[in-house]
Amino acid sequence: MRSDDSEPASHREAPQSPIGRKPVGLVKGTAGMKVSARLSGLFENALSQAMPVDLMQSIARTVIPNYDIYERSGFPSAIGMPRVDAARHLWKDFQREGLFLKFVEAMIHVTSEGYMGRQVRIVHLPRIISEIEEQGFRYSPDKGVFVEAGVGAKTMGWGTLREGRTYEFAVLRLDIAGNSAMVRRYSKGEIAEAYGRVRQMISRQVEKRDGRVWGWEGDGCIAAFYFEDKTIQATLCGMEIVHELFVYNLLGRTLPEPVKARIAVHAGPCRFLMSVKESAGDTLRRVEIQESRYTPANCLTVSPGVYTDLGSKLSPLFASISGPDASPLYCYALGWEKR
Repeated sequence: MRSDDSEPASHREAPQSPIGRKPVGLVKGTAGMKVSARLSGLFENALSQAMPVDLMQSIARTVIPNYDIYERSGFPSAIGMPRVDAARHLWKDFQREGLFLKFVEAMIHVTSEGYMGRQVRIVHLPRIISEIEEQGFRYSPDKGVFVEAGVGAKTMGWGTLREGRTYEFAVLRLDIAGNSAMVRRYSKGEIAEAYGRVRQMISRQVEKRDGRVWGWEGDGCIAAFYFEDKTIQATLCGMEIVHELFVYNLLGRTLPEPVKARIAVHAGPCRFLMSVKESAGDTLRRVEIQESRYTPANCLTVSPGVYTDLGSKLSPLFASISGPDASPLYCYALGWEKR
């Protein structure tokens, strides 16, 4: 994940995990899922019955720029390709390149928004969506994409982000305070057990809010949130980690001393990369500085942009503190009530 403001807005998109009952006749297909023969037939019938070849190609070009079905298929353009053959070739191309879900997303967009002023009705589209949902996906209307749903394997990009593209994220960074001293004081096994339990708790809270852990280091992690209300979801996740860590230290810790964490949330554009070690850029750099230099132990801080999204219910729970360049940060912490 590399922050990058230079990517054109048209490339900023966004989130898949195979669960549920498996359809019969599975064939290897698009990235993140297997595709049934039944789905193949639905797709080909839906396209061939709903639109001419030029419209099929126009939809294809919203996914693969300059896509030319005649050039790819070798069919003479002067003759004109039959609809059924065009639909079948689109199926093979997009299934092979792992872009089948992207094509279906484009189909959904065309049916809801129309094409060049005319309505497009695709009769079999609801059945296609239902088949995809049986594979463990759900359609996210706010992003216009299929994303992982339910339990099961979780991918860094929700099964739909394209590597190298730029997206808007809320990023949560967590670091264990005083880690170096604790590693010196306790055995490797004791540290592994304590940190393992903390990691499980963090992962559970992140995924509960539809976020993804992008990477673990020895003493912390980076998590990303992508969907609607991402800043609120990231903030609520950070608050819940503060709460759970408090209970863990009070009742369930395995070390003689508490595990303390600093948590920071910031939002901005990031270029999505599968290799966390290559992470760089302004958004990730800012959240790292916010966490390491300005966030007290056992606290959560949010940047000004995130704070403005919190609304009247959450914002009063945060206190203003000094941040980088004399700008404020907003801090959330638990404390004992004084009587």
